Amino acid sequence: MMLLSEVEYLDIGRRIVPLLGSALGGPSAQALRELARAYDPSADESLISAEVFLFHKYLLMQACVGVFPEAHVDHVVGGLFAALNEQASGLELGPDRQQAMEAVWQQRARQFDQPFSQDRGQFLDEGSGPAHWQQTIGQFCQNVRAMESPPDLWAGNDGPSYLASHSVTIALDQMLSALGEIYRLHFQEES
Repeated sequence: MMLLSEVEYLDIGRRIVPLLGSALGGPSAQALRELARAYDPSADESLISAEVFLFHKYLLMQACVGVFPEAHVDHVVGGLFAALNEQASGLELGPDRQQAMEAVWQQRARQFDQPFSQDRGQFLDEGSGPAHWQQTIGQFCQNVRAMESPPDLWAGNDGPSYLASHSVTIALDQMLSALGEIYRLHFQEES
């Protein structure tokens, strides 16, 4: 399997970036914002927005892992991050701010890895219940505000956590579908 050039991976990253923008403007982002407000009514809106962004960035990265061949995944994700950095270049962030943002991203990615893997396993189990992303969404809420004894997010059958889980499932499906098209455009000859 032949690797592409850095420019080609950056081009793929540029094609993927709008998927993040679409998710951030979509129902899953809104559902997570509502859940965060229900979980911690005192949470600052900028903190909620930052956590919603990091959550969807993580979902998109995992969708890339699920779609692209293993030999290309790191390069595709690198192209995505380079394209995101291009978008952020207009913000004129200093090196300290960029390093702080990268440190937060690395921390969130590590925090989400185990819950996402466990939830993904349950999601793939046909006998699982309707709350597919319990642990991942629970980690999202803990990132909004760490609590030793968090409220039961899953009490009842139609609370904001269920809506968030359902919306995240739809967002992830849309990401996978769109990434599948990008994969076919760039790697169909290798399949």
